[in-house]
Amino acid sequence: MENYFAGEKTGGYILIGMGAAGLAVGGLMVRQSSATLKGASYPLLAIGVLHVAAGIYINIASNGRIEDFTKQIDKDPSAFVASESKRMRGVSTQFTVLKIVECVLIAGGLSAAIYGHKTDRPRLKGAGIALAIEMGATLAFDITAGARAHEYRDELASIDASAALETSGTPIAIVVHSGTF
Repeated sequence: MENYFAGEKTGGYILIGMGAAGLAVGGLMVRQSSATLKGASYPLLAIGVLHVAAGIYINIASNGRIEDFTKQIDKDPSAFVASESKRMRGVSTQFTVLKIVECVLIAGGLSAAIYGHKTDRPRLKGAGIALAIEMGATLAFDITAGARAHEYRDELASIDASAALETSGTPIAIVVHSGTF
């Protein structure tokens, strides 16, 4: 659990970095005389704000979950595994939905860029290109985060709930981990 959320916190920092980069580049582009660059600045600025907000939220939520889940594990390891497995199924569904939306937005951005180019609308062309690039980067991020979530789900599924023993009234969870220690 702690390893998974350490990865989530790192992902939050990466999102903040992606957002800050988008805001910086978008801020520079919006000041240019090129209509294509101005058009590209709009999705960079909007998605930059979303990435920064998402990164901050992920870090705050992960810290809270680590504290809450540590207490749950200490209290009832089997109940934690059951509830966390259910929550992670929802997280996996969320990643699937996000990846579909991102693919649609990539296609939309490319379509807008092509249409803008063919109809001599440079702002639309720039916005489409930037949208496709931003969503491509976000898709790569979510593929990686989704894979990490899948690994965590597999680890939760490998925990034998009957391995939680009672010794002198203190629950002990026996967890078998695969991979590198």
